Amino acid sequence: MRVLITGGTGFVGAWTAKAVADAGHDVRFLVRDPARLETSATSIGVAIGDFRLGDITDKESIERAMGGCDSVVHAAAVVATDPGRAQEMLTTNLAGAENVLGTAASMGLDPIVHVSSFTALFHPGLDMLTADLPVVGGTDAYGRSKAQVDLYARGMQDGGAPVVITYPGMVLGPPAGNQFGEAAEGVEAALKMRVLPGRSAAWTVVDVRDLAAVHAAALEPGLGPRRYMVGGTRLSTATIAELLRGASDSVVVPIPVPDMTLRILGKASDAIDAVLPFDTPVSRSPISEAAMQYYTQMPCSDDTATARELNVRFREPNDTFAATVAGLRDVGRL
Repeated sequence: MRVLITGGTGFVGAWTAKAVADAGHDVRFLVRDPARLETSATSIGVAIGDFRLGDITDKESIERAMGGCDSVVHAAAVVATDPGRAQEMLTTNLAGAENVLGTAASMGLDPIVHVSSFTALFHPGLDMLTADLPVVGGTDAYGRSKAQVDLYARGMQDGGAPVVITYPGMVLGPPAGNQFGEAAEGVEAALKMRVLPGRSAAWTVVDVRDLAAVHAAALEPGLGPRRYMVGGTRLSTATIAELLRGASDSVVVPIPVPDMTLRILGKASDAIDAVLPFDTPVSRSPISEAAMQYYTQMPCSDDTATARELNVRFREPNDTFAATVAGLRDVGRL
């Protein structure tokens, strides 16, 4: 098939494009700046000759890009922890999904793959992430935007559109050129501070290459609406510290700071960032109210049906952390 990829200049989108191309499909990119493909998709061996200029908020450019395509993977979204970008995320992500998914359905593309997030399903006290949980959405703007988009995508599914939704956890792994996922900031911070605070904190981590493989495997037309959990493995702070030690030879010490203290610290960080007109070490850190809420209340993810139905084998976390650390070193962040 010819598959249109949105978000192909980013971390998940570029690796997804590689998996789709490696599976034998032709890849077309929707991009605002073709030069960014050179610093992302090209660097991991993806041919970038077929692209169309456009934006997910511009429906006409999407229609032009989808001409001659059989399927689409929608991975583009505004991702930010800055509360000041809340309205941008809410507006852009929903409008983008309506344009991309809606246009794909009207043009008869099958399947229509939408990359969602565990944040659309997360709520405090949740024990297990599954693909059929009700949409809730986190307290942060990103979680709310993903929840809004998910409700729209599920509405299309209810109407019979061949929409496939994936729910990734924290995505780590080798960069696509200079593109890392937001979770890499946590790896970077832990190695620089040499500590991992939290009493019951955890990360639920999936390798970007495995997520990309799920997207490629989901490109099977005629199967109708489907949902797949791709959260990954839940890792305690002690396990993360050991994985980071193995990947970097650096000692990272888990410290049992009370979870409530971390959530208060995240809230204070957001408040400081909101009133200061310049960057500070706090504003540049991965600490925020939303990040600390997820970090201290991260549930497990049930990906068994995904692995079974799509025949995807998930990597061991030590491989994922080693590739993340090596990538951060290669670009000078460590």
